[in-house]
Amino acid sequence: MGSRWASALKMCGAASLRAIADQNFLGAKELASKFKNCEAFSEPRQLLKMKDIYAVVIAVPHKFLAPLSIEALKAGKHVLCEKPAGVNSGELAEAVKAAGKRHLSYMVGFNHRFHPSYLLADKLIKAKKIGDILFIRARYGFGGRLGYEKEWRQNKNVSGGGELLDQGVHMIDLCRMFLGNFRDICGFAENLYWNSSVDDNAFLILKNKRNQTASIHVSWTNWDPVHNFEIYGTLGYIRIEGLGNVPYGYGKEKLTLGLRSKNYFDAPKEKEFFCGADKNQSLAKELQEFISAIREKRTPRPSGEDGYQALKIVERIYKK
Repeated sequence: MGSRWASALKMCGAASLRAIADQNFLGAKELASKFKNCEAFSEPRQLLKMKDIYAVVIAVPHKFLAPLSIEALKAGKHVLCEKPAGVNSGELAEAVKAAGKRHLSYMVGFNHRFHPSYLLADKLIKAKKIGDILFIRARYGFGGRLGYEKEWRQNKNVSGGGELLDQGVHMIDLCRMFLGNFRDICGFAENLYWNSSVDDNAFLILKNKRNQTASIHVSWTNWDPVHNFEIYGTLGYIRIEGLGNVPYGYGKEKLTLGLRSKNYFDAPKEKEFFCGADKNQSLAKELQEFISAIREKRTPRPSGEDGYQALKIVERIYKK
């Protein structure tokens, strides 16, 4: 992810990369050599001492996300932190407080919001193309890989949780993007296959105060990778499939706009939009929003509060 963020910064072009910190110092040094006047460190605290660094991107295993974010904010740096930004909502609350106290931007990296299909969906919904939203149905998953049970994501002491905390927060955030906060939350997080300390499947039903409902299934046992997000409204629907050129082969990114017939029984009229997404394009757009928020002295979208609300939902499911 560090190399992807560095590539996204090049695509964005709105800031320069000044330093890279990684426990793998040789890897950090090799990546830094591709950028002008970029230093490499083996310890992030060395980077935070640099006075000519104004903002940092934090991409580390879940356990370390919030502590490093809080430390960076206390050092006076704006922070864009990879999702889920922490392992519990209390950590994010502390980070939000630290950012507010110092008037700094704190953004949580829900990059799916910036995929072309979701940007288009937001535009179509605001234009009332499918009328008022009735419900959302979402699926996201892949099948792991050989030895996946031995990786850090399957170690609760490092990851803080399983598939719900990993891909699940993306879907929760997207549902909140379209439906706002949820009042009723129910679901299950289960370990069905990998026999590790965390969940490999999660099933959620979320309902807001307007009775708009979202159903989510995220899975590490979806042997054929899937990313599917459907929004149904009073006049039609939006269906998003695939994620473009990203790891795990979710397929070409496509949005289908379907408009129902007036007599209900005829087939809806559909229009397809193929969204050619480079794997780092959403990250570049996310960086643009982050940098714009810093320059305009406003709260970035998505914010630390968005991350906090997503984790509150995760905690509700994990406590069941």
